[in-house]
Amino acid sequence: MSTDSPDSGLPWKVLTDAIDFAVSQVVDDPDPLNERELADGHQYVMRILQAVSETSLVAFDFDRPSFMTMRESVRHLGAAGPDIDYDVAILAAGKPYRITGSRGDAAYVGIVVYGSGGAEGASSILAAVDIDDVADQTGGFTYDIDHPDAARVIIRQYFHDRGSEQRGVWEIERLDATDRLGPAPLPQAAIVEHRIGMGAQTLRWNAQLNTLWTPDRRDHPNEFIRLEADDIVAAVPNPDVTYAFSWWRLGDGEALEIVVRPPEARYWAIQLCDRWFQSYPHRQTNLNDQQVRAESDGSVRFVLSANDPGTYNWLDTSGHTTGVVFFRWLHASPETLPTCRVVSRR
Repeated sequence: MSTDSPDSGLPWKVLTDAIDFAVSQVVDDPDPLNERELADGHQYVMRILQAVSETSLVAFDFDRPSFMTMRESVRHLGAAGPDIDYDVAILAAGKPYRITGSRGDAAYVGIVVYGSGGAEGASSILAAVDIDDVADQTGGFTYDIDHPDAARVIIRQYFHDRGSEQRGVWEIERLDATDRLGPAPLPQAAIVEHRIGMGAQTLRWNAQLNTLWTPDRRDHPNEFIRLEADDIVAAVPNPDVTYAFSWWRLGDGEALEIVVRPPEARYWAIQLCDRWFQSYPHRQTNLNDQQVRAESDGSVRFVLSANDPGTYNWLDTSGHTTGVVFFRWLHASPETLPTCRVVSRR
């Protein structure tokens, strides 16, 4: 091989190192792993790889930007809410973009622009808007982005009932691109290597999310704290949301009872994840305000356990012994935080 030839294996070494790192975050977790937890942990690494593959195959053509929707196959990642759709577009910093669309029927639609933090998550929230503040009477909207540090934009849709609420539709364009663009450029070695490197960063970010989002709280399980978006910016949060967050930990034969008095809100939900911030949409791990049953005094009681206790508002720990649980409060904040009590499982 010529000495002037590129090292064709170098970008893959970056990715395989990231895979090794992701696996280490599972097998070297500080809490013991039972067989079920180990299986879900390895499955989590595979899901991250699938997400990285899908993302890396999207041509990051800044002249022809487009949104990528978080598909069902990777909806589990990064504490993503099962009620929420996330559409992501990659931006060229300092270039002007315009988003146009129609909001649809979701309870909430919001746009957030983030700065890049590489494998450490987002570095900052640069701009945000609730679509209802800019949409016209038909639901149509236009939103312009022009920021020197912009790296990506996410449009979130929060649904109470996916079966009856219609998704919004939108597109993004670069305003200073030429009117007549030629064919998209063919892949170049440097560009593909960059995409593989970005994929490795994404893999590392997902694998270490539980060390970026208040890792100190792991030593104080079953106790909620209030979090604003600025407290957890590396986790790419929604600034229109206040979070109530806790690690949970249970022993054999135990369940966790959570009681909350919810504030008035357009949308709120509780979500249960495992220790890697992995959610399970096909298990009962998420309930929103239109799905829960309240007590006569207006409070809501949840039970976290490995088996259905036959009560309302059950969340399935699926054989896991520890993880995270949190509330999302849209444009609202509870006067008091949820309380936790460990009880015997029936």
